[in-house]
Amino acid sequence: MKKLDLLRKKIELSKKIENKSIKDVIKWYKSRIKLDKTKVKRIPISSLKDWYISKNGNVYHKSKQFFSFEGVKISNASNREVIDWDQPLLFQKHGGILAILVREKNNIIEFLLNARREPGDGKGVLKLCPTFSATQSNINRAHGGKKTQLSELILNNKNLIVKTTHYEEGARFWKKPNQNWLLFVDEKQQKKISGKNFIWLNLSQIKKLDLKKGIINPFVKTILFII
Repeated sequence: MKKLDLLRKKIELSKKIENKSIKDVIKWYKSRIKLDKTKVKRIPISSLKDWYISKNGNVYHKSKQFFSFEGVKISNASNREVIDWDQPLLFQKHGGILAILVREKNNIIEFLLNARREPGDGKGVLKLCPTFSATQSNINRAHGGKKTQLSELILNNKNLIVKTTHYEEGARFWKKPNQNWLLFVDEKQQKKISGKNFIWLNLSQIKKLDLKKGIINPFVKTILFII
């Protein structure tokens, strides 16, 4: 907790001198939206590549990783709207790691966020997300694609400020834990950061952006709430 306490003290000093304007950030954010060419359309589950429906109706990936859709039965829920019901839930074999990198530059504390789009986001929508967001299945590259950006910098970083465990929403996920990390990076490590969708922001700017509709990813708030 010593590192976290030190970070809190530095943030208080940073607030007095940091740039609180988000004008340039919004301009940058809009430019990233224009460059995003992601296309998403809804298709039948039966048409999904590498996803299958088992005999009992569960939906799963060919790797047996990522997540599956399975049914649950709830009973004796006296504190809910109805006592008994059935519903599908997302079951995840592994939890995830959500990490934000932290740096100190000219006595100002800044956090590295990543502008990215998820499949369920609307057209022309990017959210400012944690530096690193990956399930163990992503880290294992069960998808057969590339490593998650900054994997080596995040997973091999020894300068951990704080780590907590947060469970995904129980109304949709079955006992899925996420590890929330804050990690400090020095000047040498910062040189390893590349990618035009990354941006360093101070806490005042992040708070202002959170008042704008749909810009800040909820996990950013979950992690920074630790502070």
